[in-house]
Amino acid sequence: MKRAIVAIAVFVLAVTAQLRAGPSPLEQQLFDLLNREREKAKLSKLEWNDRLAQAALAHSRLLDDHQELSHQFGGEAPLPERVGATGARFNAVAENVAEAQEDDGARNLPMKYPGTGVANAHAGLMGSPGHRANILNTDYNAVGISIVQDGQKIWVTQDFAHVLASYTEKQFRDAVVTGFNSARRARGLRAIASVNDNRLRSAACAQDMNTDRMIQNLPGATTLLVFSLAEPGPLPNDLRKAAADKTLDRMNIGVCLQTGGRAGFSKFWVVTAFYRSAE
Repeated sequence: MKRAIVAIAVFVLAVTAQLRAGPSPLEQQLFDLLNREREKAKLSKLEWNDRLAQAALAHSRLLDDHQELSHQFGGEAPLPERVGATGARFNAVAENVAEAQEDDGARNLPMKYPGTGVANAHAGLMGSPGHRANILNTDYNAVGISIVQDGQKIWVTQDFAHVLASYTEKQFRDAVVTGFNSARRARGLRAIASVNDNRLRSAACAQDMNTDRMIQNLPGATTLLVFSLAEPGPLPNDLRKAAADKTLDRMNIGVCLQTGGRAGFSKFWVVTAFYRSAE
């Protein structure tokens, strides 16, 4: 039996073109194989993501053009920037690439799907510790896969990410205020008023960390906090401490969404100014 030829490379980070409408049959096959591995490992399945698939397609075409495996060719942006350019919001990303050949001798093996090149690629990826780690990584909740065929050869790109829910700045600001006042009520304190402050939003967009200078331009403000979050959730420690302050009367807040850029990762920058009651 002729042996399958599988060449693979790995890339991990701690880590906008028109979107495609779902996977091709071969990509669906590889997607199903990937999720079966996660199911066997008692992990949650990954969701298909068209934006990740769009980034993967652009890279698979370059693999085919260059006829070699690489995670970044000359003139190509780094992986986070490529994924960010599609409009995806994420805070972790990784990539597997593979080259596989159809194996005529493997056609007699019992398989649910045709396309032994896909089976060969998957077997090679699972046999490599780095690639297997990406496939079974609990940090990721989505994947986009692209397969470019070139005769009997296929070029494969799998782009994994922890994709974040989409929020407008207002939705995110409201979530922070709601979380803050919920923390106050849990301590038996009353909720405080909140004011959307465009000055603070400008500071958030600039990622201005000079709180001493900023607070001088906010008459009456007693405390100023600057922080970033990828998505609503547990409050930062300093914000939880502020929620426990019974003397606070008002919170001014500015929120700015930072997406893409050279890092490619998305997060919201938040600036809050607190005011105490006159009593």
